[in-house]
Amino acid sequence: MEIAIPLLFNVTVFIDLPYRSLGMLISLIVLTVISYILMVKIRRERVIRFGNYRTLKRIHGYKMLIPHPLILLSKIITVVLLFLIATQAIKVNIVKPVANTDFVILIDSSQSMMIPDYKPNRLEFAKDIAIKWLNKLPGTSKIGIVKFSDKPVMVVDLTTNPQEIEEGIKSINVNLNASGTAIGDAIKLGTSMLERSPKQRFIILITDGSNNIGSSLMNASSYAKSKNVSVYVIGIESTEETKRLFEELKDIAKKYGIREFSLPELDRDGLKEVALYTGGKFFVATNESLFDESFEKIIVKNERIPVSSDFYILMFVSILIILELIAYAKIGAL
Repeated sequence: MEIAIPLLFNVTVFIDLPYRSLGMLISLIVLTVISYILMVKIRRERVIRFGNYRTLKRIHGYKMLIPHPLILLSKIITVVLLFLIATQAIKVNIVKPVANTDFVILIDSSQSMMIPDYKPNRLEFAKDIAIKWLNKLPGTSKIGIVKFSDKPVMVVDLTTNPQEIEEGIKSINVNLNASGTAIGDAIKLGTSMLERSPKQRFIILITDGSNNIGSSLMNASSYAKSKNVSVYVIGIESTEETKRLFEELKDIAKKYGIREFSLPELDRDGLKEVALYTGGKFFVATNESLFDESFEKIIVKNERIPVSSDFYILMFVSILIILELIAYAKIGAL
């Protein structure tokens, strides 16, 4: 049975106890409680027999002659920690992502990304979330950035420079002159950027539309798979409020004889197929919380880095014993 206890600064204490050892530990805790109560009882009888009990009770109160929960707790913690160290069942690790993956992030910069159903708009919101997520990655993971509308453009080649990556993402603007969305070509460019990476290769594709120009999704996903690149798709769908607004605009447009226009639609089926075919995952964001969660769920392997812990645990036990002695001098209980 393994128990993980998270602390500060990504430090986690792992306790791995077989059931047999757990039974022994529980027995030791029970014996500690019983022995403590017996010691207090013996001390109380000694005080009553040899001391002026009435005066003692008036000065210190009766509570000094019964078990004090803090001292008992201190004894139990001491026994538990010593047992865990003796059986080598406790380990302190720093848990953090390891640099076993390189990424290329493809960000849709077509006109529909200006829709303000995500604050301040889809593109700016996607950029902010991407930057926050990148800050959690290990510093030795290489990141590349590509923007795409009717054609893909490499913004930042694979690099470990966080400032260059962040500035590259922030520099992406909507292409108002674009005449399509070349998702397939963007996947191909991202794949070619990752081709020489010796690590795992992931593409993160952020889009709110469908592939309508350039290479087909099937052609692009086949190319990515042949290069061992997994494509993770975060699809941005219109919120219910935006859908209602577009329906109202369509009705108004009809009244004034304006030709019909439609809300850009996410190609769920096609993009999901790309993700599954390449070994990635497909996420759909219909609100800001889901958008953030989609990034968080993209797999980044964590590794447990051991920390020499016995010294610090024994120091903690020593401090507990010293505090117990101080408490004994104040409270007067064993």
